[in-house]
Amino acid sequence: STSTRTPPPPAPGTMSGFGERFHRAARERLDGFRRVAHASPLFSVRLRPFRQARNLVANAGAGNRVRVPQHDVVPFVVEPKTGLNIPGEFCMRGETKGCAPLMGMGVRVKRIAGVGVKVYACGLFLHPDAVKKAIGGTFFGKNPARVAKDQTLFDFVVNDHAIGKTVRLVFARDLESSKIADALAERLRPKLGAHSKSLKTFESYFENVKFAKGTSLTFCADHGKLRTLIKGKEIGVIDDKTMCAALFEVYLGKDPVVPGAKQSLGEKLAASVVG
Repeated sequence: STSTRTPPPPAPGTMSGFGERFHRAARERLDGFRRVAHASPLFSVRLRPFRQARNLVANAGAGNRVRVPQHDVVPFVVEPKTGLNIPGEFCMRGETKGCAPLMGMGVRVKRIAGVGVKVYACGLFLHPDAVKKAIGGTFFGKNPARVAKDQTLFDFVVNDHAIGKTVRLVFARDLESSKIADALAERLRPKLGAHSKSLKTFESYFENVKFAKGTSLTFCADHGKLRTLIKGKEIGVIDDKTMCAALFEVYLGKDPVVPGAKQSLGEKLAASVVG
């Protein structure tokens, strides 16, 4: 508890008129503070709704497990080869429930002078029910192991713009953004063209940015719009269906940059669409 002591009044005639007024005001403020201290807490904190807090944490991506009330825990999954954390689900803009689960995970390895260097951990997020709805009975009753490797399944995911999909990269080392931009642009340019306005906008996002180890880079495609986020903060939206398809073909096409992420996504999707 807070204890305050009101100073005794000055002896008559010992203070000027200004001094008396100052002393009286100070005493009134101390008395007021004492009343407030006994009546209510000193600080009042307004908490965010648990679901909103959950979305913010999952989209920012830090730590191993965030503890909020038991029914609202946000799990993070460790990518085993890098030890980096990938959120167990990702909430698209405006989502407050039913966020897309982590469906595929792997690591990007770049060979330098014959040595494999881990560049980033990769997580793929989408709703399996959305995929099942989009493809209907195409794979119903088929062998899941074969469906998991069928490029037709991935082409559905890439080219159906009603299927919301997200890829998150978490860097395993410090990297200049120009290297990331160049690597992605090299894969996107054949689909978009060298003079694509969307590609130029995309490349501009990476100017004067450095990706430190543990930094996240996220791409979300939904109804033909591509959102780019760095450290969970949105830095731009490109309204271009071709751009969305080209970006996700980098990860789900015939020559994916992270084969392990595509493979694990295929296995989970196959289990959903065959029955």
